[in-house]
Amino acid sequence: MKFGVQYYPEHWPRDRWAVDAKMMQRAGVNVVRMGEFAWSAYEPKEGALDFTWMEEAIALLSSHGIRTILCTCSRTPPPWLYQKHPGIVNCALNGNTQPTDERYRVGLAHGEFIAEAQRIDGAVIRHFAGNKHIVGWQVDNEIGASNDCFCPRCREKFQEHLRQKYSTPGALNEAWGSHFWSYNIEDFSEVPTPHKRAQPLVEYRRFMSGLNVEFSRWRADLIRELDPGKLVTTNYQNIHAQHTDCHALGRTVDVNGMNHYPARTPELAIDYYRGARGEVWCLEQHTRLQHHDTPAGRMRLWAWMAIAHGATGIVYFRWRQCRWGQEQFGDGLLPHSGEENRFYGDLSRIGAEIKHLGDMLAPTRPRAKAAIVFSYESRWSFEASGFDRGLGPVTEAVDFHKALSRRLTAIDAMDPRENLSAYRLVIAPRLWMVDQRIADNLRSFVGQGGTLCLTTASGVVDEYSKSFDTPRPGRLQDLAGVTVSDLAFDKALRLPLASDVIPDLDGEEGSLLADEVHPTGATVIATHAAGWRKGSPAITMHTVGKGRVVYVGVRLSPEAVQTLTNWLCETTGFPKPFELPNGVSACERACDDYTLLFFINYRDDPQNVQVGEGWIDAFTGESVAVAEVPANDLRILRSGK
Repeated sequence: MKFGVQYYPEHWPRDRWAVDAKMMQRAGVNVVRMGEFAWSAYEPKEGALDFTWMEEAIALLSSHGIRTILCTCSRTPPPWLYQKHPGIVNCALNGNTQPTDERYRVGLAHGEFIAEAQRIDGAVIRHFAGNKHIVGWQVDNEIGASNDCFCPRCREKFQEHLRQKYSTPGALNEAWGSHFWSYNIEDFSEVPTPHKRAQPLVEYRRFMSGLNVEFSRWRADLIRELDPGKLVTTNYQNIHAQHTDCHALGRTVDVNGMNHYPARTPELAIDYYRGARGEVWCLEQHTRLQHHDTPAGRMRLWAWMAIAHGATGIVYFRWRQCRWGQEQFGDGLLPHSGEENRFYGDLSRIGAEIKHLGDMLAPTRPRAKAAIVFSYESRWSFEASGFDRGLGPVTEAVDFHKALSRRLTAIDAMDPRENLSAYRLVIAPRLWMVDQRIADNLRSFVGQGGTLCLTTASGVVDEYSKSFDTPRPGRLQDLAGVTVSDLAFDKALRLPLASDVIPDLDGEEGSLLADEVHPTGATVIATHAAGWRKGSPAITMHTVGKGRVVYVGVRLSPEAVQTLTNWLCETTGFPKPFELPNGVSACERACDDYTLLFFINYRDDPQNVQVGEGWIDAFTGESVAVAEVPANDLRILRSGK
């Protein structure tokens, strides 16, 4: 298990480095992440490269048992580069150039920047390749954040992207429905910067995401060439960010990385960024945030939350609060003074715990039989179609993830094109965009005996964000056994439900979005209970092959999501493993020889969970039948050998 902190030696006097290294070692730190903002320190003026200070920092930390994950640094260039190449700055949609006193204000399609970025990143990689103290590499930081650009040069690059993809203007016109508002083009150079039309907006999003992916790929490939055997990673932002398709980005690196700030990041994010790969490093793990109070001990619990969900690396952000800049009063274990505090106490405690359990944790991973699937393209298309992002797939996925977490101890989350054969239950919230590959994948999953749950506004558009000319849910119509003739969106919509099939659903409510559903083979298992929809289908079930498809035709309240999820789990054959008190979570990691069970209590009073025979405390080895979980604390149990 990698356990460490983000460290910025360039921020502090050299005589402080040894103090920091000793404190880190005492706290159990075994890795640091460094260098993502170091360009101006490496090259204070053009051509004056100096890597000696980083070499010294890496060697000093290693002498205290601390290895380095070294980052490339090019997306935060020094001021002299902006002066040399003013055209590298990206532009907002209104054409105004972005302020350069903020980070990531470069265009990844701007030739001057790409050349300079490859020069500095190549120099860093070549210089440090083979350094025995470096355990891995990180490609930059939060790739894609703030890099969107709408300048004329990027428009030309976009037009070239369209030429490569569509080959002829006629093919683009057909895919985009360009006859609407007289938008037909005769040459790709006529395509303007996208603004409001859904089809070009989604394609521009693909284009920008592709630039971000290629930025990572170039660096990852060079690292593998020059420093073989070192793992390559990069960190994805908060799950609400959607500038880059992280599934595509993940294919350029060896291990997915993420930012984990539970005060503003749902628990779903860990499972989603772990994804089909099954492993994730939390490269920015929550310590404290400027606008969020972090109670005593919570920093430790949030790290254990990530580990329980499958994280194999925890790197806290950051070692010490910065004395300047936009993050002056933000994250940091140590205060500005650099003195020990309660956060350092938490770091030391979890460091000792991870050291104690490290060998036990190493071979284990979550082993889920249920998954949540949604795509970036559905997110892009849903928002481009004029709907509020808050109604998109992520919000509903969070609701279902919370509900599943009350019933299951391991959940996977991923793109809907991934192999689903390992699962018995798949929930696909707001699968707005469905291409043929997604449709075929879901059909195969259901045909082999899986239970698929689709929700309102699924199968609405194709891969071009063009509405199907067949009834919704488009390519999933035969699978769902329903047609949908209308989608209503109304903030005042309140739709009580009735069901003789789903226990406790009577009186629960849907709101905001509602499909007008017509069964074509499916059975109605819940209806609307009031208004002009009274008695009409709200939820249906369709048997297909060995499996079934449940179609939820209304945006359910979180309480109704829990009720439906309970029924889905019971009828899919998932027994409820534990009666969990409110405020207590349960997660599992397993290997062939044993299972680790994590109970985390976020409440201010102790809680008990009945677990039955066959469990021992992972720390003490004592037998446990009732897990007594102290207030704001956790218990880790082990079964098997």
